[in-house]
Amino acid sequence: MRRIELLAPAGNKEIFKAAVDSGADAVYCGTDIFNARMNAGNLTLDDLAECIYYAHERSASVHLTLNTLVNDMELPEAAELSREVYNLGADAVLVQDIGLARMINERFPDIPLHASTQMNIFEEEGLRGLAGNGFTRVVLPRELSLREIRSVSSLAHKYGIETEAFIHGAVCICTSGLCLFSAMNRSGTRSGNRGMCAQPCRQAYDLESEGKTLYSGHILSPKDRCAVRFIPELIEAGVSSLKIEGRMRDKDYVTTAVRTYREIIDAYYSGSPVEDIIEKSEKRLLVNFNRGGSFTSQNLSGRKDPSILSGEYVGKYGVKIGRVTLRDCREGTITIRPVKDAVLPSSGDYISLRENNGEIRSFPAGKVSTYKGSYVIKGLHPDAIRKLPDRTDAYTYRVRRNEFDRRVDYFFVPENITFDGSAPGVLKATAVVNAGPYEGIYAESDIDYEISDRLISDDRIREQLKKTGSSPFSVEQIYVSEGDVSCRIRDLNELRRDMLEQLSSRIAIESSHFAKENFSISIEKERTNQNFKPSPVKKLIYYPSLRLHKSDFKDCDIYAFSVYDYLNPEYKEEIERLIRMTDKKLMLVKPDFYHENLGRMIRKLKDFDYMPTAGSNIYNSASLSYRLVKTGSAFLSYELSRDEAISLLKKTDVKGDIFLHFGGPVPWMQSDFCPVGRNADGCSACRRRGPYSIRQENGEDLTVITHPEDCSSVIYGPAKNIFDDDDAREISSLGFNVIKCYTEVF
Repeated sequence: MRRIELLAPAGNKEIFKAAVDSGADAVYCGTDIFNARMNAGNLTLDDLAECIYYAHERSASVHLTLNTLVNDMELPEAAELSREVYNLGADAVLVQDIGLARMINERFPDIPLHASTQMNIFEEEGLRGLAGNGFTRVVLPRELSLREIRSVSSLAHKYGIETEAFIHGAVCICTSGLCLFSAMNRSGTRSGNRGMCAQPCRQAYDLESEGKTLYSGHILSPKDRCAVRFIPELIEAGVSSLKIEGRMRDKDYVTTAVRTYREIIDAYYSGSPVEDIIEKSEKRLLVNFNRGGSFTSQNLSGRKDPSILSGEYVGKYGVKIGRVTLRDCREGTITIRPVKDAVLPSSGDYISLRENNGEIRSFPAGKVSTYKGSYVIKGLHPDAIRKLPDRTDAYTYRVRRNEFDRRVDYFFVPENITFDGSAPGVLKATAVVNAGPYEGIYAESDIDYEISDRLISDDRIREQLKKTGSSPFSVEQIYVSEGDVSCRIRDLNELRRDMLEQLSSRIAIESSHFAKENFSISIEKERTNQNFKPSPVKKLIYYPSLRLHKSDFKDCDIYAFSVYDYLNPEYKEEIERLIRMTDKKLMLVKPDFYHENLGRMIRKLKDFDYMPTAGSNIYNSASLSYRLVKTGSAFLSYELSRDEAISLLKKTDVKGDIFLHFGGPVPWMQSDFCPVGRNADGCSACRRRGPYSIRQENGEDLTVITHPEDCSSVIYGPAKNIFDDDDAREISSLGFNVIKCYTEVF
């Protein structure tokens, strides 16, 4: 049985090696271009070559992240980077942009592609598309439940695709790939889809309705995810890889997370009770890093987590250890009465003193001792101690210190050695890797030696051959042939060194690969639509919520309505009456992400035209061509300027329907979370009142459209780029059907 992969993040070379040494089966990392964590340290190509060699020697794989949208000018460079890194030895390339993926697969079909969670693949149609474009794995949306993960994994395996699931780290409140908040907000230069997210979800806002403020504060900031309690079920669900988030995090965070999950995974496969180590694991991870004092499982259990928000303390939170009961300015100590099962801080851990959830002081602990069950801690200046208010709460968290500093032999590559000294004057040895991706690789070594008068015992031979030192190998068994051996100890040492060097070389050779270039690229020409005849420009109006819409319907050629409304008998009748009266075309709009319950209902709606959405993130001509070939229509990314859009349209031979935004707000954030009910059980708040808006710091209001059917929401804000009639005429002259799209919220 193939064991599940533990996949770790790395923002630089030091963290990369720490992740491997801590037991990661694979590491994902990026270079300084084309990855979704451009603010991480990232690696140069020289660093990457060193890290790949280091990982492969230790039976770990390496995944390169190229998970951003790229424009037409960047496409060739990004594809070439994938080839260069694959030739360095990287084992897979993680991609968000379908146009880039297709270019890589066409030019370098040997390169395995992994679909980023930013691609938002969660049902069979998306998996089928991946299978035809060189993908071998998909990273699943964080919003899926265990039941859905099991279902999607089963479908993926049918297409020869592995699944990868996030188990730990930061959570986006928006479904991945569907957040434009950073790209549309303020200067609009910090695109999350381009790797420069400004994290607006961590800012404070006011949620308002009918002129009243309902909530104020960090209403969109989620806690970090932790899935320690779900590891056995994820393994049994058919997932191939368990992913830790955190390329922006430090070495201690990565080391602690990897070791903790390694311990749980290994306990599962050994048959040990996983439950015995879960509580200890959660506490260790909480002390390492958390937001809000606990973790979220989102909806892995099948129910949305009502405590998903981090609260007003969105940074490193730590865990509560107790309350300050005594302050001694002369001794420079504070005494803390610990809560039940409190963590005892160590020297170097940070102590945070808080009142009413606001931090008063924080400091690194100096000397830590216990007295009559209380913690006595030095490190705070006497003047600061004197000013502390009564009954201050104390929290602790780790900074630049880790309980896992020592490397463990268990995580080295296990090998068996066969020693033969039966031939006089010749020592021979064979080393065979007996586990991991390079299982079965072997190296043989033999050296001549001068026979001495001293016999070497079998035990001494084993002792010398086991001394693998700083190499990545750990010897499990040594088989010694019968016969006397009379050699010097340095001869055995020379034999061992030569054997291990050869084994490293064999692994390097086995793990190396080169991307063969396909010079006869077959771009799909069968649907360049030679019989395609452009029609006059049409006007479409999309009403995303009839519950909020109060005015008359405006005249247009096409009416578009949310599938949520059409599935509601009350609004369905209204929609059908409007279509009968006007004789206009009807299109339905599916949310860009939905759960399997809604999916089953959508599949029952037959013979409907569905309006494409900008959620497909079409940012270059390769992506556009693919979408037009596949569906005959496409909605260009809201992030494209007028000039960028027309430029890529001019480069596209395939013709079809082009949907462009001409007016009204656009979805800044599409979320499986509703800021109104905040995942509360039995919530019906948005049915009782509304509309809702989110007020930003600059006073600008954003509209919140809620979907009580599945407690999801969409936050609408002003568009950064709007097309006009001149643009429509120019694009139409290029041979496309132009659909001018307007959004009506109220």
